[in-house]
Amino acid sequence: MAVVDLIQRQIERRAELVCQNRNQSLPIEMGKSGFESIEQGVHFVQHHYKLDSTRCDYSSLVAKLVWQQTDNQWALYVADNDDDAGSVQWRPYPYLSKSSDLTALIREVEKDPKSIFWS
Repeated sequence: MAVVDLIQRQIERRAELVCQNRNQSLPIEMGKSGFESIEQGVHFVQHHYKLDSTRCDYSSLVAKLVWQQTDNQWALYVADNDDDAGSVQWRPYPYLSKSSDLTALIREVEKDPKSIFWS
């Protein structure tokens, strides 16, 4: 197994745990957390529900966490959703945009201390 595969599996497992932890403590009306695998990282997704429904009404990207091989660091980005065009612009997370410590970046996404990702 290549190093890249190990890194991908590591981030996917950590993303899965983040989403499980967040989903346990929130009612469905507040939205549910999910993730999608991308090359050398993940997108974190918030699934939105109508008040009287258990089916997802729509989903929005909230964060991107990727391994940057050139820097040997993880990079965390915040989604800047453009609803009119349906496109997403990614900007570096202003409080901790890069780190070699995956745990520190995962903690930022899970706890969202600045209410940037999941608000």
